[in-house]
Amino acid sequence: MEKTDFSRAAGLAGLGLAAGLAGALLMSLSQRAEMAITDRAPSATPTKAVETLASIDLPESDEQALSTPVHLAFGTALGLGLAAMAKLPEPARGGLFFAGAWSAGNALVTGLGLSDPPTKWDAKKLAIDLGHHAVYAAGAAAAFFGLRRLARL
Repeated sequence: MEKTDFSRAAGLAGLGLAAGLAGALLMSLSQRAEMAITDRAPSATPTKAVETLASIDLPESDEQALSTPVHLAFGTALGLGLAAMAKLPEPARGGLFFAGAWSAGNALVTGLGLSDPPTKWDAKKLAIDLGHHAVYAAGAAAAFFGLRRLARL
């Protein structure tokens, strides 16, 4: 059975979402490992972004509890970028995805006033952030590549 353009696009979108989730889970693991090593406290920035966008104010305990699910949802949604770049070969797709994902996340939190722009960060913070986003992008790109081969899309 031949796939229509719509079914192919829908299939790629589903693969992108699954790949985005895989990358976000890997990034969460890398963040937890880094926090254990550096003694850094977890961030509530993902929830604070939702609070700002929705004009709500949650108790601090809820901010921490919702941060991981919000982060996973954002990373999952960003996976659609992989589907949008499906015609590009690897490693170009993965490299562009890394740049887009890192830029999108930082543009959002900077634009909402929740963070200074990366140009004002010290080298350690920048390296940690770039490292986590590299884990995310590489994991998502690898998952997209593998899932796409399995689905033959």
